[in-house]
Amino acid sequence: MQRILSKLFILAAIQSAGWFPVKSQTNMFLSNPEALSVLRGNYDPAVYQRAGLISDPESIRIGIIEGLDSQEQLRLLTQLETFYNRNSGSDTMSLSQGIGACRTWILGHFDQSNKAADNRLVTGYLEFDADICTKGHHKNPFLLIPGSDTTCKEIVLIMGHFDTRNEDRCDIEGFTPGIDDNGSGTVLVMELARVLSQYSFNQTILLTATTGEDEGLFGAKAWAEFLSLQGIKIRAVLNNDIVGGIYCGKTSPSPSCPYYGHADSTHVRIFSFSAGGSMFSNSPHKQLVRYIKYVQDSLINPNLSVPLTVNIMLGEDRGGRGGDHTPFRQKGYTAVRITSANEHGNGTGTPPDRNHSTRDVLGQDINGDGILDSLFINPGYLARNSILNGVVAGLLASAPDRVNPIVQPGLSGATIQIQETDDDIEGILVGIRKYKSRSLEFDTLFSVPLQDQFRITLDPGQKNYVSIALVKNGVPGLFSDEIEVNLTGSDEIFQDSGSRLIHNYPNPCSDETTLEFETSREYWYQPAVIEIKDMIGRLVNRKTLTLSAGLTEVVVSAQNLDPGLYSCTVTVKGRDWQSTMIVKN
Repeated sequence: MQRILSKLFILAAIQSAGWFPVKSQTNMFLSNPEALSVLRGNYDPAVYQRAGLISDPESIRIGIIEGLDSQEQLRLLTQLETFYNRNSGSDTMSLSQGIGACRTWILGHFDQSNKAADNRLVTGYLEFDADICTKGHHKNPFLLIPGSDTTCKEIVLIMGHFDTRNEDRCDIEGFTPGIDDNGSGTVLVMELARVLSQYSFNQTILLTATTGEDEGLFGAKAWAEFLSLQGIKIRAVLNNDIVGGIYCGKTSPSPSCPYYGHADSTHVRIFSFSAGGSMFSNSPHKQLVRYIKYVQDSLINPNLSVPLTVNIMLGEDRGGRGGDHTPFRQKGYTAVRITSANEHGNGTGTPPDRNHSTRDVLGQDINGDGILDSLFINPGYLARNSILNGVVAGLLASAPDRVNPIVQPGLSGATIQIQETDDDIEGILVGIRKYKSRSLEFDTLFSVPLQDQFRITLDPGQKNYVSIALVKNGVPGLFSDEIEVNLTGSDEIFQDSGSRLIHNYPNPCSDETTLEFETSREYWYQPAVIEIKDMIGRLVNRKTLTLSAGLTEVVVSAQNLDPGLYSCTVTVKGRDWQSTMIVKN
């Protein structure tokens, strides 16, 4: 009897966390056979290109930032609420209510985006069988933007689940509005389908709304299983789940918001897997989050009136919870979960929290005039999270491949060697984490011109974790695996390399930053010029100094600089070395 009670207790705990022991997905297929050829990269790219398509990465980045329409997302959320019940086991026959009407509406939106793009896209359903709350057959609507280059055959995936639930997991009749969880992620995907379809990318982008998340991640499991069986390569999976709300609930799961009613519209949490939950495991998932943070800080925030701060979370998900990124990680794909800084509940529907309850609505009509007076979704915040997804996906779909550098430690630093780079590579990003800082973020991040071999300075007497990314046409690639570097007692490599390096710390900074420049003996006592310029090339600071062999440190004030991204250039004998400086409030 005690053993039976223990099993019942474990089952209850699993169910309370949103996980359920159910049968797996079977009979998986794409409703549009054309989609499989596109996913495999077996197609003629010219068929899916049209005259006048914008392919320049810089123009695409600015176009996504300026083209995202938060009011359109509000309109979509308003329509989403009318489906009344979006439980995966709800009505599939009605034209206006239930999960069936909702997925038809989402696919219709994808079809409209295709029509506006001159029918160069591919839409359809991933269909599969699974027993979910009395329903046995289910569909994930999707849209594909075929890439212009089929040599790489990697895709980028953006998703958010469109199903929802209330307090009763399998209530297929009651009101399950699910506006924040996860209408916010659904309309993020839908609006990005409209925006991204206007551009041309090297690699294919897959946008999909998944079903069955609230009953056991069924839709995501179907996609992960199907793509894995077909041998489809994925560069990155961006899962969006609860990305519009800004208010803290009483039962918000840890790690989350500080107190009930707290509001936060300027931070976003990104969860990802690391082996053993260690901040020092070599995790490609954490490297993807660091890439996202770099893109947000350097390439998005300078163009936003309200910047967004990416918080890198240690765990794969919140305590006792799970999301659609996990099945992809389990299949060997690099995947992350993007979630609001604050959540309004832990998924149990406990009042007054809204998530997983009939209270997860768009807003309140306080005076009874039929117009919502306050919104539980912050349109600007949802738009910023959407821009993050769009810009990151757009860059990754045109980025250079990851590189595997060779790192050789010395006395005061390490030599990095790069092999087999593309002829069009123009620069290198170097990220360094220090063991003593215990930070998930890069302690130092800087850029250098393309070199087969170069030298970096590291703190002696501690572990350092080094990774690099290549830059092509202004587009950074994903960071390499982190390489642990423990400095040795010999510096012979540095004496012969002739390498030089500039970087700055702290970065980001608010008051001042220190630039470090290391020279070999051939540049002893040569005059150098340091110039600080803003994003549009305006000179904001300039210094002339004399460099001695070895390490030179120069303190640069940032007190009079506006928040944003700046370039730091050191010029010695007509040769430049560059770094980036991020100034924060």
